[in-house]
Amino acid sequence: MKVTEVAPVKLAPLMMTLVPTGPLAGEKLVIRGATVKLLALVAVPAGVVTVMVPVVALAGTVAVI
Repeated sequence: MKVTEVAPVKLAPLMMTLVPTGPLAGEKLVIRGATVKLLALVAVPAGVVTVMVPVVALAGTVAVI
């Protein structure tokens, strides 16, 4: 007769939270501040602005990566 040993049952770890709480004092920095949005666009002189256009590759150009 053959005998097969049985592995012991593994117990699952017990995890519980007694009272839901926030971070302890000093655990997180308090961040204070404000966000300011601009209300209108401001015109700038033409010499300050750089006109940009999309770059188009020539027909037949192949990129090898």
